[in-house]
Order: sequence, then C-alpha cells, then structure tokens
Amino acid sequence: MRARVIVVGGSDQGRQAIDVIEETGNAEVVGVLDRRPGGADHVAGYPVVGSDDELAGAAESTHASAFIVAIGENFARYRVLTREMARCPDLEPYRAVHPSAVLARDAVIGPGSIVLAGVVVGNGCRVGTGALLGTRASLDHDCVLGDFASLAPGVTTGGHVEVGNRTALGLGANVIHGVTIGADTVVGAGALVVDDLVERVVAYGVPARVARSREQDEPYLTPRR
Repeated sequence: MRARVIVVGGSDQGRQAIDVIEETGNAEVVGVLDRRPGGADHVAGYPVVGSDDELAGAAESTHASAFIVAIGENFARYRVLTREMARCPDLEPYRAVHPSAVLARDAVIGPGSIVLAGVVVGNGCRVGTGALLGTRASLDHDCVLGDFASLAPGVTTGGHVEVGNRTALGLGANVIHGVTIGADTVVGAGALVVDDLVERVVAYGVPARVARSREQDEPYLTPRR
C-alpha cells in the first residue's frame, strides 16, 4: 500500500522533498503544511492544507499515513519533527530517498530523513533521524551523521567521520578521514576540515578554523534577495 504523505514545509526544501517522493513512486503527496504569511495556496501542484502546527487535523482530513518535515534549517527541522512525532505517534515519519542515490546494503538511514539525487552513502554508515543529505553529497565508509544534521550539495567526507546532531556542513565542504565534528556546529561552504571541531562553533576556510561560537538555534541559512 502506498504511503499518503503530508509535506511539512512549503519552501525550497519542500519542493525538493516532493520531487523525491514523486520519483520514488511508492508514496503520494496528499497535502502541504506551510506557516509562511501570505504563502501560496499550492506548492508544486499540491494544496496547502494548513500551518506546520496543524498536522493532526490535516492528516485526518486527507487520510494521511505519513509525514515528512522538509525544512532546511536543522534546529527548526528538529523542533518541528520531534514535536509532531510526539503529537502524532500513529503517523510514520517518512524516509525519502531519491532513486538515483547509491546506498550501501548495510547503510542505515533514519526515519524522517531526506536523501536527494546523486547522494552516496558508503558501507557501515549510519544516518540519524531527520537528517538531510543534499544533491551529490557523499559519506564514505563507516561514517555517522547525527540526528537532524545536514550535508549541503557536494559535501564529501572520508571514512570514519562523525558529525554531531543538528550540525550543518556547507556547500562543497570536505572532511578528511577520521574527523569528529561536535553537535550544533556549522562548517562554511568550501571548507576543508582536517582536525576535530567542538560543538556549537562556526568554522570555515582551508584548512577550517573556528571563527566563533554559536547558539544552538541560531539561523545560518539566509535567503538571497
């Protein structure tokens, strides 16, 4: 039986999640939840059926069996997904994996995670709950990507890398073999991480250096105008 999925988040990430769901063919989108004021009434052709805190009612009206939180900011995705998992225990946190992604047979992808086109996840890797792997990102063997962490498009890691919960690696960043990056850290675009990084910092450059500390819920994705 095909899953009936509500997509929480009607912005860019929501459209990407919808594309993945359509490409897999084993689920159907039955509605979108979006809290943006003045937002569109449809996203990628699917109706907006409420705000992001109205999942229970929307699921009942659409007969949904699953939901996916498609929000780019890691802390915001963590907040919404954990809240709705507690509120709606009968709904499955949908795992969306693009058909062009290459996953090793023993790789583990957590519930609610989104894996976009061209991603590679190597042998022995573990990807946590609600993680986001951008286009052509690559985890080499025996890596751990924490809950609600994210890899931007083109990120590459060596083997045995550990990335903490809610940590974000920016566009095209590279992480060498065996490095550990703490929770709630942000690594800038194009960085080369050659040493361990502690939690709750911003680091960038080649090689990457810590620039400052950051708060756990500090936004890091700024829309371009």
